[in-house]
Amino acid sequence: MIRYLYLFLALFCVQSVSGNNPEIVLDSDSRVRMEIQNPISAEKTAEREMTEYLCRIFGQSPGKAGKLIILRHKPKAGKEEFTIKSDRHGNVIIAGGRPRGVLYGVYYFLDRHLGVKWLTPDCEYVPRKDQVSFPVLDYHGKPAFDGRILQTEQHGKNTLAGRRWRARNLFNSGFGGFFENDPDYGEEQIFSRPAQCHGLFQIITVKKYFKTHPEFWALQNGKRTHRDARGLTADYCLTNPGLAETTVKECRTWLRKNPGARYISIQEGDFTRGYCDCEQCKELVKKCGGRESGRWVFFANRVAKGLKAEFPGVKVLIFAYTASRKPPLNIKAENNVCVQLCAWNNRRGVPYSHPKNRPGNELIKQLRSWKEICPNILLWDYTYTFGDTLLQSPDLLLNIDNLRTFREIGLDGIFTENGIPENIAFGMPFKSWLIPRAMWNPDECGSGEELERIFCEGYYGNKAGKYAAQYYKLLREVNRKQEFVNFTAGGSIGKAAFESSAVTGQAWYILKTALAAASDPVHKNRIRQLMLPVQYQLLRDYNGVKKHAGLTESMDDIASDMLKIISQDPATTPALKAKYVKNIKTLLKLKNIRATGSIIYGSQYPAKAYDGSIETLWHAAGGAGWCQIEFDKVRSISRITTVLGSFENVYVGEYEITGSLNGKDWFQVVPRRKIEHRQGFRWVWADDVLSKPVHAKFIRTIRDKTFIRDNVRNDVLLHEQWFNLQSLPKELEQKD
Repeated sequence: MIRYLYLFLALFCVQSVSGNNPEIVLDSDSRVRMEIQNPISAEKTAEREMTEYLCRIFGQSPGKAGKLIILRHKPKAGKEEFTIKSDRHGNVIIAGGRPRGVLYGVYYFLDRHLGVKWLTPDCEYVPRKDQVSFPVLDYHGKPAFDGRILQTEQHGKNTLAGRRWRARNLFNSGFGGFFENDPDYGEEQIFSRPAQCHGLFQIITVKKYFKTHPEFWALQNGKRTHRDARGLTADYCLTNPGLAETTVKECRTWLRKNPGARYISIQEGDFTRGYCDCEQCKELVKKCGGRESGRWVFFANRVAKGLKAEFPGVKVLIFAYTASRKPPLNIKAENNVCVQLCAWNNRRGVPYSHPKNRPGNELIKQLRSWKEICPNILLWDYTYTFGDTLLQSPDLLLNIDNLRTFREIGLDGIFTENGIPENIAFGMPFKSWLIPRAMWNPDECGSGEELERIFCEGYYGNKAGKYAAQYYKLLREVNRKQEFVNFTAGGSIGKAAFESSAVTGQAWYILKTALAAASDPVHKNRIRQLMLPVQYQLLRDYNGVKKHAGLTESMDDIASDMLKIISQDPATTPALKAKYVKNIKTLLKLKNIRATGSIIYGSQYPAKAYDGSIETLWHAAGGAGWCQIEFDKVRSISRITTVLGSFENVYVGEYEITGSLNGKDWFQVVPRRKIEHRQGFRWVWADDVLSKPVHAKFIRTIRDKTFIRDNVRNDVLLHEQWFNLQSLPKELEQKD
C-alpha cells in the first residue's frame, strides 16, 4: 500500500511540473547570464557567442524579462564534458568542465536546439524566428573519442576561421594547427613538436647523430646505414639502449618547449624497408611471434618509462603501419604508450564491419588485438581518394557506421585523413561537416540521411540542395545494392556499378537539374563545383555515357568547363589546381586510344599503357590481370617492347602477349615468360622481336606473378608498350 502511495505521489509531482512547464520557450526577450566567477577565455567566448546568435535568431538584442540561458562551471566534469538542463522556471542551464565544456555546451545547444549550422569555415546557416520551443531538457554531452582530429586546413595554415569552425563542430584538432592552441576556443595542443607523425626521424636525426652514433641505425649486410639498398629509409636499431636514452633526452627537450601536449611521436617513417639485422633485433622479433611491431613496442616502452615521471599526461606515439601493423605476441605496452594503427589500403565500398569487407574485418580484428596489449589506440583512417580526389566515392554515410564500430572497440581517438573542406573534391565540404558529428556521437547521427539533407539545403540552397542530396543518395543506393567492396584510397578496383555509364548519365542529369534550380550566384557556383567529379567521370567514360545515356556535350566542352571552374576557385591551392588540370588534360590526350583492362584501379587507365609516356601506367591492383589495345585497323607487328614496372615494384615477374583479329578469338604472340630486374637499372622491361610478323587488330598483355624482394607478391602494372620500334627509347637504360 505504501509503495503505491509513493508511486502516486511521484506521478503527481511529474504531472504538476509538466503541467506548469510543458516546454521551454525562447524568444527575443531571452538572454544569457554568466554565473562563473573568473571565467576563462573559452567561457567568455561561450557567453559572447550565445548572446550574438540569440540576437541573430530573434532579430533584436535580448530583453531583460525573458528566459535565461545560464552558464556555469562544473568542476568535476571532463575537459569537454557538459550538461544542458532546464529548470522549473523554463530557464536553460549549460554547465561544463574546462577548458571546453561550457563552450561546447553552447555550440551544441545553438546547433541541435536552435538550428544554427556552421557548414564550412565561411558558410553558416542561422534561422530567423520569433520564438523557439522544445521539451524539457536533460542532456549529458561527452565525446565518443578523446582525440577527434580532422584535416580542415592546408599544411601550415591555422586561421581564426578554421579554429572557430573546429570548436563549433566539436572536434579538437585540425590539420594546420597540430602544434598550436587558441585559449579563446578552448584548444589544447594535441601533438608536441617536432612532428605529429613519423617523428623519430626528426628527433634522432642523421645530421646530428649518425657520425657519432652509427649504432643507433639498422645493421644491414654488416654495416650500419640509414638507407637501404634501394635508397629508401632504413630503420633504427630499436633494441639499442643508447638510442632509447638519447630519444628520452631529446623528447624531454621538446616536451618542455611544448607544455600541455598530449602526444609525442617517435613513429617510423613512410616506406621503411631496411629493418635492423643485428642479433638482438632478430631475437626480439622472433620472441614477438615474428612480428616487426614487437621492435616498436619494446622501444616505446623504454622511452615511455623514461618520460613518465616528468610528463605523466603525455603518451608516446608509435605506428602500427604496413609491416608493423600486426600486433606482437608476448609483450605488452606501457600505459603511457599509444599505438596509431593506420587503415592503409583498406576497402571503403561498404562499412568495415560488413561481412563482405574482409580487409575491413581484418582491421577490426587487429584493433581489438592491439587493444589487448595497449590501452591507448589512436586510429589513422583514410576517408578520401588521395591518389585522385576528383574520383567519386560510393558511400559517404558509411563513416557513421565505421565510427560506431570504433567506439564499440573503445578507441581513444580518430585521426581522419580527409582532404581539405575548401578543396573542390568529391564529397567536400559535406564530408568534413558530417565526420565531426559522428566523432562526437555516432548514435546521434541516425542513418545520416537527414544530416545529408540539412547540409545540402543549407549549402546549396533549398531548391538546388534537394538534388545535391539526391545525387549522393543515387551513388549510395546503387553501391549498397551491388555491395561493391573494392573501393580504396586509390579508387575502385574492378567494375563498380556506381561508376557505370548509366549511373553517371543519371547523376549528370540530376546535377544539371540542380544547377537550373539554383538562383543565387553563390549556390550556382557551389553546384558547379559539385558537378566536377561527375564531369570527371564523364571524361573517363565518355563513349559509354554517350551511348547509354544520350550525352550531348562534347568531351572538349566538358573539359573546358571543368578547367574554368577550377581556375576560378580561390580556395584550392595552385599545386592542387595544377594536378587537376594535368589529370583533365591527360584524359583528353587519351580519348583516341581504345584500350581496356580486366581491372581498372582509380585513375590508372588502360590507355595510359599506350600513351607514349613511360611514367604513366595501367594498374591492375589485384595481383593479376590483362590490358589490351585496339588498333584502328589490322596491323602487322614484328616487335613488341613492354615496360612492366620499375625496380621498386618488380623484382621478378611473368607475362604473356596474345593477339586477335576480332576481340573474341585469341592467338599467342609471345608465350608466357619470366623477367627479372637488372641490377642498377630503373625500368624492368622486355623487348620481343617476333620470329615472323603477326597480323592483329587487338593486342592483349596478360600479367601475373609479380614479386618484389623477399618473395613478396605485388600488384601488376603495365607502364608502356610500343610496337615496331626501330630503336629502343633512352629511358630504358636509366639508372635507378
